[in-house]
Amino acid sequence: MEFWGTEVKVGEVVKVDPEEIEAYVHLSQAALGESKKDKANEPVVLHLKVGDQKIVLGTLSRDKIPQTTLDVVLDKEFELSHSSKSSSVFFCGYKALIPDVEEYPGHY
Repeated sequence: MEFWGTEVKVGEVVKVDPEEIEAYVHLSQAALGESKKDKANEPVVLHLKVGDQKIVLGTLSRDKIPQTTLDVVLDKEFELSHSSKSSSVFFCGYKALIPDVEEYPGHY
C-alpha cells in the first residue's frame, strides 16, 4: 500500500482509472483547501461518479466541517468533483496493488 491523493480544483473534474495505476484506490479523507474569497462558508457537496452513477459522498463547510473521513474502495474508473466556487477539495487515501490473478489462481 502507498499513499494516494489528488486536488480537485474549482470547476474541475478529476478522472482516475485504478486499472491504469494497477491498484485499487481507497478514499479515506476529503478536506477543503484554502479559500480564494472572504465569504467562503458555502456548503460544499462532494461528488463521486462511477459509470452512470453519481453519488454524493458528503457535504463540507469551512466553519463546521472542513474535512471528513471516507471509506470507499474503487476498482473501476471514477470521477471526483465538488460544488465549491472558491476552494479546492483535497481527496486522499491509499492505493493497494491489484493482485495478479495468474500468480494466485483460484483465489478470486
